[in-house]
Amino acid sequence: MEIRMLQQPELLPALHLVWEVYADTIAPTSTPEGVASFQKFIKYDYISQVWQRGELIFFGAYEGESLLGALALRPDGHIALFFVDKDRQGQGIGRMIFQHAYHYCAQYLNAGRLTVNAAPDAVERYVHMGMRPISGEQEREGMRYVPMEMYVNLSVVSPKGQRSKAPWIALGAFGVVLVLLLTFIGVNAFNDIRREIVRQRDWVYDEPDYDYDDNYDYDYDNGFGSEEFPEGYGGDGYDESEEMSGIWTIPEMIDDGLTYEIEDDVYEFSDEEKQSMMIQFQVAYPKLSGLSDASVEKKVNDILKARAMESVKRIYDDPAPEIKERVLGEEYAILIDYVDYKVCYASEDVLSVVYEDYCYEGGQDYYVQHLRTCNISLKDGKVYEVKEIVELSDKFLEEWLVRMRSEAGDDSFLSEADMNTLKKALEGDSQNGVYDVSFFLDADGIEIGFDLNYASDDENNRGYVWVTAPFTFEEMGEYGSGSNLWEKLK
Repeated sequence: MEIRMLQQPELLPALHLVWEVYADTIAPTSTPEGVASFQKFIKYDYISQVWQRGELIFFGAYEGESLLGALALRPDGHIALFFVDKDRQGQGIGRMIFQHAYHYCAQYLNAGRLTVNAAPDAVERYVHMGMRPISGEQEREGMRYVPMEMYVNLSVVSPKGQRSKAPWIALGAFGVVLVLLLTFIGVNAFNDIRREIVRQRDWVYDEPDYDYDDNYDYDYDNGFGSEEFPEGYGGDGYDESEEMSGIWTIPEMIDDGLTYEIEDDVYEFSDEEKQSMMIQFQVAYPKLSGLSDASVEKKVNDILKARAMESVKRIYDDPAPEIKERVLGEEYAILIDYVDYKVCYASEDVLSVVYEDYCYEGGQDYYVQHLRTCNISLKDGKVYEVKEIVELSDKFLEEWLVRMRSEAGDDSFLSEADMNTLKKALEGDSQNGVYDVSFFLDADGIEIGFDLNYASDDENNRGYVWVTAPFTFEEMGEYGSGSNLWEKLK
């Protein structure tokens, strides 16, 4: 069992766990209004931004890749959410998470108290963990609770040996899906990094906070307050670079003095009418303005948005047959898509964008992640493909495969496919969706590889979401085709 801090991509699985517990144990006996209120409360866009603002800290208990429990803590030491998987209660998981939160309060928050509004049935459990009631039972909006607290020894030392990990495997530097951020730094530096990593929305919700522990306790405290993280957050040995992962490790190259502007845009949608399913989309993408040709500008922007919206189209706008079957077969269907992006190369002629896509495609068992890329000419809106820019010779394929295996840290990676199959995949034949070719430009050169989509039970599935092989522009001089892309990069 490992207790770690949640990183943004892991908020979705945590919220899903909350919903699963709620749907299984509470929703069947709740009023439609109550279910709707709870769905509103756990909307991803609400939780994501309150997390980004530093007003809520999530801890998760992991066994391998499985999230078994989670606790959400405000910077003032108040426990706002506390829940444990219904099949793993009574095994000490809640106590382990609680103890980790206690240590974190002492080491990083400098909070002298832990507080919680506990459901009456959970009071004894909290007493066994060291908390005490500070008043009798109270009632708000028809729900009963007991305010509790415990003092925190600020000299306590927090657990060691749990370093930052990446939320997916890519470029050989990332861990398996759904691992967690551990160390933090001062509020100003944290906010700077956070703004670079994600651009999200606000969470202000005046309904009671629900606080689930082993018996699904709920917390009636309203809001999260305005207290921020203290300065000097990270403690000894903090390395900012360890916090970056995925597309945020890509070294960007943005020309100085661009004649056009790159702005953030976002598509947001949630369906609050449906009681039997959760539908939430947040899709971010770049939008250009100021290109010399207005028609090309529109074409480029349409392509950039369409690339970002591919999962929404697949699961909602024009659902694939298998998605329809899943939704009909799920008691509580889930259609969620979160997409973020990074512009990793921008010149007057060429734009290269990478997208991270986190998606629930119908239900809890259909969580997927994708890397999507778009490399586009700003002169005519042409989208470049690998087969157009690289001579896929035997020599290139051999060198590319060596680098792919080096990045994956696995000498047998892709051994299930022969060279002809890999060549076809790089040419755009994904082999039934398993090898989705991707490439992007950055400050170091070009990276070419795959967004990987093995079936979960495929023996060749090693947990990689995407892997790309890096080449410098000089190295690509030997393998580049006659595409005008290379002229635009000179």
